[in-house]
Amino acid sequence: MAQAPFRVVDEINQGMDPRNERMVHERMVEIACREHTSQYFLITPKLLPGLAYDKRMRVHTIVSGEWVDEQGTEKMNFSKFVRVQRAIREKALRTQAVM
Repeated sequence: MAQAPFRVVDEINQGMDPRNERMVHERMVEIACREHTSQYFLITPKLLPGLAYDKRMRVHTIVSGEWVDEQGTEKMNFSKFVRVQRAIREKALRTQAVM
């Protein structure tokens, strides 16, 4: 059995109810954040709010395509998103410095 350097998971959550989507997402985070594992790419058009993420994860959100409504992107507050992510990162770094 060969170890792949990366794995791509495409729309695994399509058609799932929220309960199962959360369970699958938590399991994927657990597996993807293990030591000496492959790098994972999750491609999906939607995610539930409030999902659990690990501090070792990097999340890249791309908002583009012919179906993206210009008015919809104006409602998205990317500045707030960046501030929240920076606060989470700083807290994690402070926690690591204490250990």
